[in-house]
Amino acid sequence: MKTINLLKNLINILFWGMILFSILGFILIIYLFISPESLPLMFQGYRMLFDSDFPWQIWISPLSYVLGFLLFIVSIYYLKKCIRPFQERRFYSEEVIENLKKAGRLFIFIALGTSLIRIIAALAFNTYANISVIGGSFGSGQTSLAVLSAIGNINFFLLIIGLFLLVFSSAFENGKFLKEENDLTI
Repeated sequence: MKTINLLKNLINILFWGMILFSILGFILIIYLFISPESLPLMFQGYRMLFDSDFPWQIWISPLSYVLGFLLFIVSIYYLKKCIRPFQERRFYSEEVIENLKKAGRLFIFIALGTSLIRIIAALAFNTYANISVIGGSFGSGQTSLAVLSAIGNINFFLLIIGLFLLVFSSAFENGKFLKEENDLTI
């Protein structure tokens, strides 16, 4: 029970911390769009992001991160919903199975979706976050480096976690079936 309570506390801290971070970030970005001159001195180099008209394509990658972050909060919410049945020792309940499936699918969607958008952005705009392409177009080595960088460790980890949650959900579903079958034979 200590482990489940620790897990519950950590998930609650993560969930509510991410919601607080989202709200503060949203307020900050709105404020900076309204008043870009109020950026602290060390961030004045980024002022152009808030007072210039960039083409909409520039915003695709950052918006995909925001969407991925919001979907990550939703997936943590589904994991949070699994805690109460675990505390009540209802491991094979439909609630646990469905919430694990939803969380796993969201993790996979986040990993694949943001990777795909980052790959497209890297190839289409000849740039990718920390990779600066000098001299124009991608060479074959630079293209594969951009594609590998676009997939990233975090997306790879989210993909693994998503698949793990789907496997866990399937195992609980099989366990539920076996438990029901066992209860019928007794």
